[in-house]
Amino acid sequence: MSQSSVKSPASLWEKRKVEAMSRIQRVALELFDRHGYREVTVERVATAAGVSPSSIYRYFGTKEMLVLYDEVDPEVLEVLREAGNGETLELAELVAIARALAPVAVDTIITADVERRTRTRMQYVRAIPEVRDRQVLQMRAMEEQFHALFAQRSGRDANDLVIRVAAATAIWGCMAALDHWAGTDFERPLREVYGAVVESVLAALTAITG
Repeated sequence: MSQSSVKSPASLWEKRKVEAMSRIQRVALELFDRHGYREVTVERVATAAGVSPSSIYRYFGTKEMLVLYDEVDPEVLEVLREAGNGETLELAELVAIARALAPVAVDTIITADVERRTRTRMQYVRAIPEVRDRQVLQMRAMEEQFHALFAQRSGRDANDLVIRVAAATAIWGCMAALDHWAGTDFERPLREVYGAVVESVLAALTAITG
């Protein structure tokens, strides 16, 4: 058995955590849809999901994140972390690798279940002000994760201007895609929308890092 085929305890724990969070989110969204977002408490979600309220707060932090949690985020970070065998690369090289991986990654990551939950999440973003406000904080946090990862992979300082612009382009470009998708009443499949925006973001990153 090759070393690459053996998952570390940390990665197995992360996989179980993602599975648990996705399951809890499904329960929460079903309750919110049935009874209304403001009428359902974290304690009620915990009871329905068979976990403690403290577990929900430990996993999600806030009630709003029960809506906004996106299991795609850690998967994308992992793809970028492992691309090119994790070696230090020039940003332009990393973008070229990402361009080659992007179509397969989008097809693999955007499942029917992910699309269904993303549609529901965006409906709540549009309808509930506190969820919309929390989404901005979530995207800022993701931007910080991306710019730290870009810095690590490229060997550049985390405050490097190109690093910051590249991270902002990646994150807010994807956010624009979700806003567009919701604005069209989810007319096209999410895979198509993400496929188009990823190509646009990669083109912009090529210009930024070239």
